[in-house]
Amino acid sequence: MLKPKLYSIFFLGFASGIPFLLILSTLSVWLAELGVSNTLIGLMAWVSIPYTVKFMWGALVDNVRLPILHGALGLRRSWILLSQICLWVGLIALGHTNPATNLGLTAFFAFLVGCASAIQDITVEAYRIEILPQQIGPGVSASVLGYRVGMLCSGAGTIFLAAYFNSWSAAYSVIATCMLIGIIANFCSDEPQQLQVPTKVAILKPLKSFLHQLDWQVIIAFILCYKVADTVLNVMSMPFLVDIGFNKLEIAYVAKTFGITAMIIGGFAGGALQHYLSLRHNLFACVVLQCIASALFVLQAKLGHDVTFLFVSMGVENFTCGMSQVALIAYLSHLSAVRNTAMYYAILSSFASFVRVSFSAIAGWLADQFVWSQFYAIVCMSCVPSLVLLILCARHFSEVDQEQQSFQTV
Repeated sequence: MLKPKLYSIFFLGFASGIPFLLILSTLSVWLAELGVSNTLIGLMAWVSIPYTVKFMWGALVDNVRLPILHGALGLRRSWILLSQICLWVGLIALGHTNPATNLGLTAFFAFLVGCASAIQDITVEAYRIEILPQQIGPGVSASVLGYRVGMLCSGAGTIFLAAYFNSWSAAYSVIATCMLIGIIANFCSDEPQQLQVPTKVAILKPLKSFLHQLDWQVIIAFILCYKVADTVLNVMSMPFLVDIGFNKLEIAYVAKTFGITAMIIGGFAGGALQHYLSLRHNLFACVVLQCIASALFVLQAKLGHDVTFLFVSMGVENFTCGMSQVALIAYLSHLSAVRNTAMYYAILSSFASFVRVSFSAIAGWLADQFVWSQFYAIVCMSCVPSLVLLILCARHFSEVDQEQQSFQTV
């Protein structure tokens, strides 16, 4: 019974990974080629603001039954299907805009894609937790692996296609059809045990209980700090590579194909470490690797157009990203597994997304103020607060670990 569920989670994760890069780093390559400033590229991260209000989408998908679709597919799968169809149409529309003449229209469609993608993400994550409530580790690994493969298609795949067709519109249209894989997987999946839809008055209860039941000050502070370095590296790496002379195919081969492959391997490593390290030690190792990855980008900035070293810098950064993402998802899942699943996970992941959007916007401006080596040195220093929290708040992370272990034995 476990394997079919993992296959479903993998392919749904694949569909979730498709739109993310298409409105962020892949779009950044497109904009950088057109000569758009780093500041504007950084500000374009605000099109993904829907990811930062996932608690709103969580309330929506937990409490609203879609006409017709709900009766045919159930609560989770009906919302997944609606979001996937919206993404297919939205990505094609985004690809047919012209950022050179109307950047506002490009931002508008990217924002709509972000809305549909955020709904898909939170619904798929709720589905994953509910369909495998006592198998969080395997579920996380399957979801992250699928997500990374989807990113490989939307990252390297889109850039390869853009070079082949000499058209970003054609590339986006082809990649958009990959949403069919997620749609088919959704139809072939089982609906989790039917949830009771609460009354309107009860919708705010998960938010209130979040503030009373969890160490929310520690959780918010850690999530805000944890992904700063990884986020800034991800958003500004493409303008950085274009600026120091790497062409589209070099970026596709090294930064995307090799890089995302390293990210997938990092995801496997992160999943394996879950069995050997405590949650706190796993997170600590990931933050240390983030510091190292940022330092390698300082060296890349000094070396310039050095393809050999690019394999090193992008390999380490993406491997680290894969590990740290698995560790963060496991942390959020542990906090959510025994409570209001979609709502709690949405609240927690919203803070992580808020970091990405806020610091991505600031990162573009900083990149225009400093040379690249200074910029990445600042990114390296941003890892320190996470290390401090892991040391000073060791009790919190240990309690989260113990609570999840006790839940799994029930």
